[in-house]
Amino acid sequence: MMMFWIFFIVDLFTIGIFYAVYGGKREYSEGMLMGVHMPRSAAESSEVSGIMRQYRKRTVRFYLWNGIISAVICLLNFWYMSVFIVVWILWLIEICAGAMILLFATHRKLYDLKVERDWVGSGGSRIMAADTKMSAGAGKMGLSPWWHVLFAAMILMPCLIPDIRTFIRTSAEGEILLMTSLAVCLVFAALHAVLRRTRNKVYSEDSGRNTEINRMQKNAWSWSLAGCGAFNALGYLYLAGCVENGNWIGSWAYTVYFMIESVPALLLIGGMVYIRSKRAKLLAADPSPLYIDDDVYWKNGWYSNPNDKRLLVQDWICPWNYTSNMARPAAKVFLVLTVVLVAGILVVTGTMLARFELTPIGLELTQDGVEITSGYSDLTVGYEDIRDVGLREKLPDDDYKKVNGGDTDQMLVGRFKGKETGNCRLYLYTEYSPILEITTADGPVYVNSRTDGEAEKWYEEIREMIGKKNQL
Repeated sequence: MMMFWIFFIVDLFTIGIFYAVYGGKREYSEGMLMGVHMPRSAAESSEVSGIMRQYRKRTVRFYLWNGIISAVICLLNFWYMSVFIVVWILWLIEICAGAMILLFATHRKLYDLKVERDWVGSGGSRIMAADTKMSAGAGKMGLSPWWHVLFAAMILMPCLIPDIRTFIRTSAEGEILLMTSLAVCLVFAALHAVLRRTRNKVYSEDSGRNTEINRMQKNAWSWSLAGCGAFNALGYLYLAGCVENGNWIGSWAYTVYFMIESVPALLLIGGMVYIRSKRAKLLAADPSPLYIDDDVYWKNGWYSNPNDKRLLVQDWICPWNYTSNMARPAAKVFLVLTVVLVAGILVVTGTMLARFELTPIGLELTQDGVEITSGYSDLTVGYEDIRDVGLREKLPDDDYKKVNGGDTDQMLVGRFKGKETGNCRLYLYTEYSPILEITTADGPVYVNSRTDGEAEKWYEEIREMIGKKNQL
């Protein structure tokens, strides 16, 4: 039930974000309608208004149906998780592709109509524009990305504490948290450096106005990304301070950690909203706005300009987003690699989950030990390593965290760690009992079966085999 609500809420947020960015009401702004430059009189004509009405109608229908479909897909959580994940990824691909097709098709209709009617754009339109004065000061805009070196040092500081070094060295959890925090720090630093060095855009015939707008945007982006890096470091420092005896981090500590790590998302959204609002005010006060009519390079919805050396350009769909110049070979390679990667993830994820859920948990006694098999990983326990064996109705009452393995509503398989139990192996079907407990030097192993009486049979066979080995 929990997974159903988690994915359903995620789906609603996803649909809401897509609708806000790609499906929202498109207004005539900065001499454009849906990325196509045209005079305001053309944007208000009956032909264009009809195209926009049709677009809005289809968009509302598209997102409404996707909301219904996503709820139905989430019901697959109650069947097989492997089937759900594969169908959910396919749905995610569908909504991405569908949103783009709706948008690009309407954009192309408007562009074709513009060419047919010979609309040259709004007053002040240019095919090309450059502002050499503004370009000269481009490198001085925005906060330096070198601040992220400080944030990386903050993340590494806890490594000076012996207990933290032990936690990182002996626990997969500790190593993953450190590597993830450093990787996120690197991503923020890279975005910071790229956005700060992005070529300035011409908005006006007034160089001072251009400099003011571009500096505002780069300052907002750089401060937002610096804040993201700082909160990422603070989140890791908080978690490192919560390491308890026995290399344990409690659930509440993780709750606070995820709340801290959510702040960067709010900072980015806040930065986007500020940039959009501030730029609109500055342009509204500009007596000589300059609109660059480069629609021919965007006619298919994406940017393709062989004369432009840039790989990344500002997107017409969302002013704070950047897209690739598809006329550059690197952009085409990146697109192919992305498609291959997504297809590979879909195949590998579906295969692994199907194997995990459809392969039954089994236990077999050999001459050397107990062999436990599952869809995730197998385990062999030698008879000489078994300290005790017993049956219990349920797992010890403890707070368990998955270290490496699978955890669904139907099965728990792999390496887990309990606050009191410590390291343990679980090969369990949920809501089935009794549970066979095999105590070893490396921690307990818990196994059960969906077949009545099979766990008891395993228990008797193991006791009998251990007894025979002790007599030899």
